[in-house]
Amino acid sequence: MNKNLNNNVFKEHNYICDAIDLKDFKLENLSYQNEKIVVLDQEKEGVIISPVIDTLPFTELVGSWACITSLDSTCELMISVKVDDKMSKFFTYGEWGLGKENLYYNQDDRDVFMSVDEILLKEGKVGTGFQFKVVIKKEAKLSLVAIALNIKDYKYPVDVTGLPAIVWYDVPKLNQNIVPVIGNEMCSATTSTMLLKFKGFNFLDKDSEFEHRYIASLVADPGHRSPMYGNWVYNTATIGAFGVDSYVKRVYSYEELKYHLATVGPVGASIKGDTGIYKTGGHLLVVVGYKEVGNNKYVLCNDPNINARFGRDKYGNDYFVYVEYPLDVFMNFFRGVIYVVE
Repeated sequence: MNKNLNNNVFKEHNYICDAIDLKDFKLENLSYQNEKIVVLDQEKEGVIISPVIDTLPFTELVGSWACITSLDSTCELMISVKVDDKMSKFFTYGEWGLGKENLYYNQDDRDVFMSVDEILLKEGKVGTGFQFKVVIKKEAKLSLVAIALNIKDYKYPVDVTGLPAIVWYDVPKLNQNIVPVIGNEMCSATTSTMLLKFKGFNFLDKDSEFEHRYIASLVADPGHRSPMYGNWVYNTATIGAFGVDSYVKRVYSYEELKYHLATVGPVGASIKGDTGIYKTGGHLLVVVGYKEVGNNKYVLCNDPNINARFGRDKYGNDYFVYVEYPLDVFMNFFRGVIYVVE
């Protein structure tokens, strides 16, 4: 939904530009075919350059993309931020391909810097716009580019009238802790695997013991540890590489999350803090739905960290992945960042 073709101020927090809109930007050696942007001459790379898109003032930005890729058919997203009517340099997420050792490092400019998956404004500065560039190689097929903005004191009212009181998706349950060596580091990869399996994928041919260990090898970010598995953008890029439209999105309220759950589907959610069962400095889980009964509201989750070591749930069953978090508890630890899978 490209709402900025006339370069007016974009007044929302998630800019999602599908291939049908990307085709109207400046394209070099690219074409719009079968709802994807593809390379014309595969001996040469293709490039998309967006216009400068003005926005509400923001302090953080996360860019993501959905593109079918491989070892040599790659996609690279680069973003420049507008500050004080000047454009920063382009920050890159690296040349990304499924199965590649995808590698990039933190970057810095005068008013802006990039830390892992976030592009942030330095103290006292705000961004008022952005421009992106995408480089596509060989047989890569690009579906969308998404930009998620963190806007201070921002409100986004959502009408949830008429939505059902209970929504639940039967997302396959995976526990991260059963995986040897890296189990305690791969909540994000486990979340991504659950979402892929919900979409019908099976990876037992790649790893007959632990499908999420295979996905962890794909989302790995060696530029930010040895490696890091929790890079938000590399996780959605991995999901997107299998042909599913996936991207990073920000939500600003329970109502916005509820609307997405009821109308689109389950999401990965970034959390931090006290869950009432354990405390975390940073974690990912799958939100599989919500339940509203009388005055009681719950967010229904497949939490890859949950197992019997935490005892039993309120129904007397040993904990295993599925957990119902009271809404007030969930909103206390929810960071407002989700993995979307369409």
